[in-house]
Amino acid sequence: MDLFPDGGFVRLQSRVTGKFVHADADWERVSLRRNDGPDPALNAVWRVEHWVSPDQGDTYVLLQNAAYGRYLSFSTRKAKAGHRGYRTTQKDRSEPNVLQNMSAYPWKWTVQRLNPPDQDYVSLRYFTCYLRANGKYLPWNIRVTADVDADAPRVTAMMQWTVHHVAASPERQRLDVTLEYQGGDSDLTCPQPPRTIRHVRANDEGEFDQNHHNWTSFAFYGTSVDDLKDELRLQQHWNEDMSAYTLCMRPGSHGRLMPLVATDLPSSTDSMNIVVFRTGSPAAAALVYPAPPPAADAAAA
Repeated sequence: MDLFPDGGFVRLQSRVTGKFVHADADWERVSLRRNDGPDPALNAVWRVEHWVSPDQGDTYVLLQNAAYGRYLSFSTRKAKAGHRGYRTTQKDRSEPNVLQNMSAYPWKWTVQRLNPPDQDYVSLRYFTCYLRANGKYLPWNIRVTADVDADAPRVTAMMQWTVHHVAASPERQRLDVTLEYQGGDSDLTCPQPPRTIRHVRANDEGEFDQNHHNWTSFAFYGTSVDDLKDELRLQQHWNEDMSAYTLCMRPGSHGRLMPLVATDLPSSTDSMNIVVFRTGSPAAAALVYPAPPPAADAAAA
């Protein structure tokens, strides 16, 4: 677990393609993207969370996207044509009612460190399926999938990943978010139907009603975070400017809070749970953000 410290930020780079695991703006797909700028895209940064299974006590790794808050998860849907195995997706973290049904935890990954001669790569496995890159010969096949070699179960090179650590900062940093979706099944457009925003205000110690069904909700059109802040101010009749508040997403009933630092919300119209902190409060000061790498590390990536 030394490569995946609880609460730390990482990026996963394919050993074969050199591309990074990337959460797309539709709040659903997971793809492979290159890092073309000096700083990593926020979509390619994942916060690590350790989770202990309630039955066996085994520790698993959860990866929560720093841009959109959802977790890298296994899906039972077969991968699209040209890809191997099953799809991966972005998913809220909500505990199932039946704890014995361990397949109901699609966001838990077993990490295995691959020793030399594999040059310290890692694999991530959901039961018997390994997180897999695609596009070795057809570079336009950019989906991240989960697959097993049925003929000779083993970790192939396409299932091996380099872990890049991303520094943490107590203050919000400037990291770009990739908004467009390349190689998708359809173009992204501004959603016409509204999404439901559930919201609650935390006290200065970070305490709030944990049941999001009790929170106030409203219909919100568009994807602008600034517009969302203005609407929240009107909904709550706050006199202060919304710069005095910090917004966090809560993906599911058991998801960790993720500070909302992107300028736009995901294009999906799925409902969102927002927890509001007063900027400068002890609870807001305890939030952690990913930071850009030093110039030398950015150039190497």
